[in-house]
Amino acid sequence: MDFKSIMSLFREDDWAGDLVEMLDEMLSLSGRMFTYTMGVVMRGENSADHNPELFDRDKRINSLMRKIRRRVVSRLSVGGHREEIPTALIFMNAVKDAERIGDYVKNLYEIADLMGDQPDRALYETWLGDRTSRIVVLIEATREAFTASDDEAAARVIADARRLSKECEAAIREITEWSGSVRDAVCLVLALRFMKRVSSHLSNIATTVVMPVDLLDFHDEPGS
Repeated sequence: MDFKSIMSLFREDDWAGDLVEMLDEMLSLSGRMFTYTMGVVMRGENSADHNPELFDRDKRINSLMRKIRRRVVSRLSVGGHREEIPTALIFMNAVKDAERIGDYVKNLYEIADLMGDQPDRALYETWLGDRTSRIVVLIEATREAFTASDDEAAARVIADARRLSKECEAAIREITEWSGSVRDAVCLVLALRFMKRVSSHLSNIATTVVMPVDLLDFHDEPGS
């Protein structure tokens, strides 16, 4: 099968335009959740009612995921054509990754409850601050690469996400050998692991722009 670029598919399949906007909203919501959550973890910036900041947005993400899936299935079931199958697969794959980002952000938020009453915020800022800023940038870059079907921008997202993932793993290994408190070590390792997963899912979404459908999520892996 001759796999076309995602932009070619979107141009030929007008129905995909709404889906692009919905997936973009999912990523936007995830970005706002992530920024809020890391403010809680690193600086204790917890609002009195975290539901609008976190859980209401996560519910909206889940709603959008279901809506996209229903739209795809409906399109293929009623009047769909074989050439629309790659577009459908792209969205089914990307929406899964976008939804998982929201789940990992919720996992990050739960770390705040494990940090104790008077955590050393400067410690968390040191280990997580720069990586937090880079993930915020990655989320926006992923949105732009996907909505514009910009293969060069997507390639940069993939490279940056892979670099960040490796750095998170290296930091985890470093923490296992330090002499700090067990509580802080556990919380930092969990945070770095979840941040690594967020960056990996962003990379997966970016692969939909630069890779054929049969190689989604496997960019630059041996044998791909």
